Amino acid sequence: MDSGPATFAVMNPSTGAVLAELPDQTPTEVQAAVARARAAQPAWATLSFAQRAGALRKLARSLRDDARLLELLTSESGKPRYEAEVFEMLYTLELTRFYTSGSGRRALAPELRGSFLFPNKRSRVVYHPRGVVGVIGPWNWPLLNNFADAIAPLLAGNAVLLKPSEWTPLTSLRVAELWRRQGLPADVLQVVTGRADAGRALVQSCDMIFFTGSQAAGRQVGKAAGERMVPAVLELGGKSAMIVLRDADLPRAARAAVWSGFAHSGQVCVRTERVFVEEPVADAFIALCVAETKRLQHGPGADAEVFDVGAMTFPPQMARAQEQIADAVAHGATLLTGGQRAARAGNFFEPSLLAGATSDMQVMNEETFGPVLPIMRVTSAEQALQLTNASSLGLSGSVWSADTAKARALAQQIESGSVCVNDVLLNYLCVQAPLGGVKGSGIGSRHGIESLRQFCRVQSIVEDRPLWGAVSALIARLFAFPYDRRVLRGARALMKNVY
Repeated sequence: MDSGPATFAVMNPSTGAVLAELPDQTPTEVQAAVARARAAQPAWATLSFAQRAGALRKLARSLRDDARLLELLTSESGKPRYEAEVFEMLYTLELTRFYTSGSGRRALAPELRGSFLFPNKRSRVVYHPRGVVGVIGPWNWPLLNNFADAIAPLLAGNAVLLKPSEWTPLTSLRVAELWRRQGLPADVLQVVTGRADAGRALVQSCDMIFFTGSQAAGRQVGKAAGERMVPAVLELGGKSAMIVLRDADLPRAARAAVWSGFAHSGQVCVRTERVFVEEPVADAFIALCVAETKRLQHGPGADAEVFDVGAMTFPPQMARAQEQIADAVAHGATLLTGGQRAARAGNFFEPSLLAGATSDMQVMNEETFGPVLPIMRVTSAEQALQLTNASSLGLSGSVWSADTAKARALAQQIESGSVCVNDVLLNYLCVQAPLGGVKGSGIGSRHGIESLRQFCRVQSIVEDRPLWGAVSALIARLFAFPYDRRVLRGARALMKNVY
């Protein structure tokens, strides 16, 4: 039974101020929104690719030019303005550009495929929208992992119900408002606000689910979708490793480790969560990381556009970071920087470097999702690879070496959905290539034409080739009653000589 009307507060993690009170929508309200989306979707699907692409490009420009959107994004997430623009907005614009380009058009266009066995036949492969897609987004990227994940299903002709996290829903609501201002059909893109019950109602009602979040919640989503036999794409976090070999460019690797470890206060799914560095260069690498970390500007400061490390959006992650640091120190690690909440108002945690990490520490095995970066010495690339693959998660990672061929060979042995060679995080902006997890990091992917097509129901229509009618009639006789021993002998000869 639905509970009565309820609301929840949206807070500014940098100040603790209440930004808004929003309705905690009931399952009945969510189901009504799904029904409206289902009614509106067919008309959206009948538009041409060019029409849907043009609408999404127009919307993207309105997002780019809307000052209010970025204000809401930074206020509810606590991240620096730099990350809001250079990460989230740039990514959203680039993803829109890619999907609405010729690559997207070709990916969704019907294909003709020939048959070797039956040259008189051809298969027409057609991509149909699935219907209503539920996008359940996380709190760490209010634009990048929320509305941006709706671009592909919308372009494919689906209606989308987006449920952002209750911690950061204001950005999504602003996108929906701008969508309506462009004159686009309101019921084709709707935002559902609420907590877990609203998300469960989406999973129980939509034709496909795109979920980004915790492993525990993702397993529940996957189970519920499986019971309904509807597809679900799940991105469930990672424990990405950075492997620094002895011939690596150490200053560049150290800058990347610090950036990857502490961007958005470490609340990044593909961030570096653990570093393995070969023993001969470990001391030099660690010293460079310490120097880089001490240069960071923490907090909003006087110029909110250029500070480096912002507030933590989700307060429980601070307790998790503190717990992992304490466990690491108790097991012999050395805390080089940070280690505690910053001495200021708001949810700020100091960027924390740990040296002397070992494989028995929580921080090396459990996802931190906070500004804590452990560094472990290894004797060889082989040991680093073994420790990397020991994790139950496999989302991303990086390999650093002056020998690109050696780094690539090592990268191919890492059990993760994507790996960077001599770089970090930028794989997320290379939207032409699929990005997804293996093992406990999820199922399916975002990006690439592979992701665009997964929001489609694929249909194959087998038909005669034009002008092959006589041949088709002859072949049809061979595959009909009564069976003929001559045909059987011919089939045996074919299988023996061709296959």
